[in-house]
Amino acid sequence: MLKTIITTIILTLNVFAHGIYYDLVEGAIAVRITAPNNVPISNAKVEIYAPDASLAFAQGRSDINGNFAFLPDSKGIWKVLINADSDHGGHLKKFTINIDDKFKIKDFEKPPYERYLTVISVLGILFGIFGIFMMLKSRKDTVK
Repeated sequence: MLKTIITTIILTLNVFAHGIYYDLVEGAIAVRITAPNNVPISNAKVEIYAPDASLAFAQGRSDINGNFAFLPDSKGIWKVLINADSDHGGHLKKFTINIDDKFKIKDFEKPPYERYLTVISVLGILFGIFGIFMMLKSRKDTVK
């Protein structure tokens, strides 16, 4: 009888060893990959490199919404490499993310157009004002 009870306990413990368990972890860093017209790029190859590492910390593909997420385990400058295939070849993008002590984004390397967007906008406004002024001046000259 004791053998049967022990065998039953051992077999039932074995049942709990199989299955899938999950938990939610906060603090992931997500990268959203889009085309210039803000259309998500799915299935883009993404590689994440930890600070001072030569092997990829995480790698995979972006989801249908262009998202790829990873959970950093140290502070510092992380490198991101993106390779998005298209009809006319691959598009490579490299940038860095600075992760702070709390594993949050301290800052990241912005795309070139974002860095110069203010300057380009101001130049566009100035050229527009100059164009309107010149158009009005030419109309005054032709009326005389």
